[in-house]
Amino acid sequence: MRKSKSKTIPIIIILILIISCFVLFKRVLNKPLNTSEDIVINVQEGDSFYSIINALSKENKIKNLPLIKLFVKISRKNIDVKPGEYVLQKDLNVNELINTLTSESSLNIVKFTVPEGYTIDDISEKLEKEGICSKEDFIKAIKEYELPSFVNINSEKRYNLEGYLFPDTYLIKVGETPKEIITKMVARFKEMLSEAIKEVNTTVKNEDIETVVTIASMIEKEARIDSERPVIASVIVNRLNIDMMLQIDATVIYALGEHVDTVLYSHLETNSPYNTYKNYGLPVGPISNPGLESIKAALKPEQTDYLFYVLQNDKTHYFTNNYEDFIKKQNDLGY
Repeated sequence: MRKSKSKTIPIIIILILIISCFVLFKRVLNKPLNTSEDIVINVQEGDSFYSIINALSKENKIKNLPLIKLFVKISRKNIDVKPGEYVLQKDLNVNELINTLTSESSLNIVKFTVPEGYTIDDISEKLEKEGICSKEDFIKAIKEYELPSFVNINSEKRYNLEGYLFPDTYLIKVGETPKEIITKMVARFKEMLSEAIKEVNTTVKNEDIETVVTIASMIEKEARIDSERPVIASVIVNRLNIDMMLQIDATVIYALGEHVDTVLYSHLETNSPYNTYKNYGLPVGPISNPGLESIKAALKPEQTDYLFYVLQNDKTHYFTNNYEDFIKKQNDLGY
């Protein structure tokens, strides 16, 4: 009888411990935050769910961190948190916490998209149209911004920062200054330039970055499909290598300072350091803000002997190394 009792007691203790752990586990999952009021957190690019709950734990704003991590591990949840500012309600459960951080934040945040190939003027007009800041304030901030070391200062440029505001979607806080917006875009450019360099397996000196970006900015305006970007890059490089004028229409449009659907012969006479019909070599600076694929193409052009190309439909170009062939193709296409 005594032996039976001695065996029963440990079993009861084990059961009590299991039940206690289960109750504690459920309690933590149902109310993980250790706060009497809602809290606001700011999630940065690169933050993970674990880095966020670790930070909350250090501030004593979350209960029993190991149990929450155990739950995530057991449930095998793929948690991709989104940058932004979030309100964490004091009574949310773990699943609601995860859902909040993996949804787009709407707290004093606006989403602003810069399309590939936009110029600084395009960006400033879009910012004003979407009510983020005035065009004048943005342009003023552009002109006053402290330039990165790889940007060549030149008074002949329209904007020294042209080419270095990376086209992407940005989360901008309401009330954020134009300078802060520019800082985000320049930081993103640096990040994506590094990614492009890594992807094409090359190296670039600081003093050569502007050449790469200037070529990429022309590719961005000329190319319609990604597969042709390295080929267009090869035409630009081939012409530069033999001291042949680039004669790229996009540089004329930029020189004009306004968009035109058709470049006329009169436009080609525009006196501007951007006009590659009037000047040999590269334009004085980038003519747009290029995307990743154009930067990669400028870093690693295709190896060709092409010197000419002409748009043959809405997407593709015809490439050739022969001037007579080029003219014939233009005539065939009705140019």
